[in-house]
Amino acid sequence: MSEYAEYTGMIIRTSPVGEYNKRLVILTAEAGKITAFARGARKVGNRFMGTTEPFCFGKFKLLEGKDAYSLTDADISRHFEELRTDYDATVMASYFLEVADYYTRENMEAYEELNLIYASILALISGKFDFKLIRSIYEIKSLVIAGEFPGIPTDRKYSETASYTVERIVNSSVHELFTFTVSDEVIGELEHMCGKLMKNMVDRKFNSVRLM
Repeated sequence: MSEYAEYTGMIIRTSPVGEYNKRLVILTAEAGKITAFARGARKVGNRFMGTTEPFCFGKFKLLEGKDAYSLTDADISRHFEELRTDYDATVMASYFLEVADYYTRENMEAYEELNLIYASILALISGKFDFKLIRSIYEIKSLVIAGEFPGIPTDRKYSETASYTVERIVNSSVHELFTFTVSDEVIGELEHMCGKLMKNMVDRKFNSVRLM
């Protein structure tokens, strides 16, 4: 017997199915990545047309079928419309979704990963932070949450401020991450460091990186 379930999450990937349907990948707090089909979501006037786009965050009601989930309702609390008018922020946010897609799994809670994406997008659209700093914070914390942060690279000597900043990112809660800024010099060190870390720890190229 099919059962309904409600999840808090964000749509991180979509693709067309048939003439009018959509395949969604939703990162949920309770159950990690969930694949669901939204019937008729690509048809003009369909109630799911505006609620099944990447970055949509809210409550998703799903019907569990034999082989897949079907979306039956979506209560979206944030569409992040601000991204539509800021190309650089959209590309960076898309990169965050790709990294989250890489590191998360089905049937595994993803509260921290979901909160990290949400907080990072808020930082992007706030206008208060250098995008390179936001990216570095996101990358380091993603590795920490995944249990794959190997420590500061040893390829060169980093300043005490850069090392302290990394320690702060590693030990802070997600809600405390975007509460500080650092100098351009330190941002450059963090960017170099994260370049090394992501190259060593991630075995794929992300599409959004090509657009940055």
